[in-house]
Amino acid sequence: MMKLIRFIPNMLTLTNAALGVLGMIFISKEQVTWAVYCLAIALVFDFLDGFLARLLNAQSELGKQLDSLADMITFGALPGFIVFQMIAVSRGIYFEEIYLWSFTDILVCSSGLLITAGATLRLGVFNLDTESRDYFIGIPTPAIAIFVISIPIILEIHYKLNFYNPISDTMIATLGEIRHWTALDRALVSMLFSTKFYVILSFILLFLMNMKVPMLALKFKGLSWAKNKWKYGVLIWVLISYLIFLIPYLSFIPFDIGLIDYLIIPIIMLGYFILSLFYATFAARKK
Repeated sequence: MMKLIRFIPNMLTLTNAALGVLGMIFISKEQVTWAVYCLAIALVFDFLDGFLARLLNAQSELGKQLDSLADMITFGALPGFIVFQMIAVSRGIYFEEIYLWSFTDILVCSSGLLITAGATLRLGVFNLDTESRDYFIGIPTPAIAIFVISIPIILEIHYKLNFYNPISDTMIATLGEIRHWTALDRALVSMLFSTKFYVILSFILLFLMNMKVPMLALKFKGLSWAKNKWKYGVLIWVLISYLIFLIPYLSFIPFDIGLIDYLIIPIIMLGYFILSLFYATFAARKK
């Protein structure tokens, strides 16, 4: 019985991997919202497997390997698959039979798989790293996955646009008039249906995952402020970001900044990145 209990963290890790595959199935079936749900649940399981492993004293080499493999599927393969799909959408070839695609189409779409390659390289290096740290080197794959999955959230949920049907600049202008979009809204929608944006994004995310810069890890050692102040800083920034998200809905605010709730994930990610740079400069180097 005790062996079964100690295997619970690994069961969560395996479920994480299965959710990554399920997310890819949903994406291929034009059900991007369900893929978002899969990723969200996988993120919770990714946190819980390590937490329960420490709680049950069930940490093992097998668990470490399974965790990296699951992360590669859910936070490496799934984001790469999403960007591959989005490039195909932006080029207007998504609904064409793949044998009609040109070599250039395949090559450009495959640039999205740089995210998957970067995640695989990162996790391979991580498995070979025997040094014990309380921080990450480079941006962790779950953070990259959260950023990528925010793209369909912005298009589908905030702008009520079909992730799989690109719209022309003329249509963007027309919808902007009807829906009272700001200039920022129009520019953002245009960018999120741009092939160049996704190609450049793939190279940037590949670099960020594998850069040799310490990044904060939310692995708390007790509840002490002194030992966890940088990690608490991330949580405080998440709270501040949520308050920023609420501003447009407050009637007593004397100015209008528009509905910016779609920016909540990029805002959180930017704050995490900046805090980590400060951490790398003032704390990690001392260690």
